[in-house]
Amino acid sequence: MFDNRKAGKQIALLRRSKGLTQEDVARQLNISPQAVSKWENGHTMPELSVLVELSELLGCTIDQILFPAPVPAAGADFEQTLLPYAPIADFSGRRWPRSMSKPAVLSAIKLFMGLEERRDTMNRQINDDTEYILQAAFSGITFGYSWEPDDDWESCLEPYGLTCEVHASGDFTQDGFIRMAVDNIKSGYPVVVLPKEYTDTILATGFSDQGRVLRGIPFLDGDDDKNSVMSFGQLKNFPEWYGKESRLVLVKPGSKKISLPDKCREALGRGFQLLSNKRHLTDRPLVGCGLVIYDNWCEELRRETNQELMEIGCMFPHIFIHYEGKLRIREFLELCTHLIQDGDKSAFTSAISKYEEILSLCEKCIQEMLPRTPEDTAEARAKRQAYIGILQRGRELEEEALEALRPSVEALGR
Repeated sequence: MFDNRKAGKQIALLRRSKGLTQEDVARQLNISPQAVSKWENGHTMPELSVLVELSELLGCTIDQILFPAPVPAAGADFEQTLLPYAPIADFSGRRWPRSMSKPAVLSAIKLFMGLEERRDTMNRQINDDTEYILQAAFSGITFGYSWEPDDDWESCLEPYGLTCEVHASGDFTQDGFIRMAVDNIKSGYPVVVLPKEYTDTILATGFSDQGRVLRGIPFLDGDDDKNSVMSFGQLKNFPEWYGKESRLVLVKPGSKKISLPDKCREALGRGFQLLSNKRHLTDRPLVGCGLVIYDNWCEELRRETNQELMEIGCMFPHIFIHYEGKLRIREFLELCTHLIQDGDKSAFTSAISKYEEILSLCEKCIQEMLPRTPEDTAEARAKRQAYIGILQRGRELEEEALEALRPSVEALGR
């Protein structure tokens, strides 16, 4: 039942929580301070048009002003968990290779927000590898090798019509950091906790203990099983998540949305540049992007041979990372043939065939060569030489793939 006095007290409470005076509210709504005072004393209520503006100013709904919920007792603990915006089907993709957490998190955000248009016969969102493939390309992970820029969350969310704010824990008090996560979840949007150390990335859609415990799904680079789970019905608890150095991604509604074909064009142009790179830009030979990695990898194999090492250390786990990268490139190009209508499909087909050959070479290494441990230095030397031959052939194939794509990429960029 509507009560003027309760609504007036709620207006005063919300105003103070925003750090506003009655004069501030009056000035922004173009009314007198006396009018605001009368509302808060329960003598009058704003007209509907003013009530709409007031709710926007105070960051709440009209119902929250007119029908305030009872204030919980001091120290009361409660749990708040968001439900997915639309039903999600069981995962139907490949659990391996799915080693990168970032595209998995982004895929999960799309599903949680109910933005996947493909539905099964039960009207559930299709939950497969498609978004993982696209987001691996949009974020640049596909085109690197043990490398990824991690400052483009906002760009990756653009195709969903979402945006984000990213905040570092060191810039806030613990209570302030917790409050940001809680307020974002209360607003209906998930948050992502990106730890500085190697541990779980958290996609949180709920909280308890005033936010000191987040409830969500863990993802982890290198853990294919974790990166395949999208079940928001079985959330895990993450206590004291705020105690470690991390960044907090606050997912929010965006003001613009980039179309999927345009995002693919953008990713293809950026990916082509990364894959064509021939200069090493870091102090670690097998970290970076482009054709230079093949050259560095061969040099690492020669260095191990010169040192007469029995163990071929530079092949594991790098060959698996290499395999997943080339697999995602091939899959991304396959999606581009359908999504980019003005693209040169013959160029895509030619490049795809080259990546198929590269994948076959990787599979030979993984399935036939890697499991066999050399018995002596002579066998190790011969095996490294075979690896060098495979990598050199892979480089040739990738150069041919890039040359096939070049005219199409240049045309799409104009």
